[in-house]
Amino acid sequence: MIVSLVKGASIMKLILCAALAATCGTAGAAVNKCVDPEGHVLYTDVDCPQGATMQAQEDERPDVQAAPPVLPPVTTPAPRSRWADLPRPLVRKASIDMTTLKAAHENMQLEEALHKSRRLLTSR
Repeated sequence: MIVSLVKGASIMKLILCAALAATCGTAGAAVNKCVDPEGHVLYTDVDCPQGATMQAQEDERPDVQAAPPVLPPVTTPAPRSRWADLPRPLVRKASIDMTTLKAAHENMQLEEALHKSRRLLTSR
């Protein structure tokens, strides 16, 4: 198992995990507020130096009840647009019969033949 840890970046991952685990213990440490006789304030996680007095730390988290109240939703309807009552255009259904489609197909074939003949003439 030690051999597999030494290979590649595995040892670096192990060191990183150990460093993170070591710092997790200090995350919940208490903070002391120390005030010296001259009035200077020092925040520390260890005991106060000699001559300084320790003051109680007040919880500075915001109070849950101090949040502003949620306003009720607006119940008045939105004003209508001046374009909402204009008449709508009639929708026409496309009705194409078979003879129209055949005529369009023949027309496209004639145009293609014309373009082919022009290309042949210009290539000579």
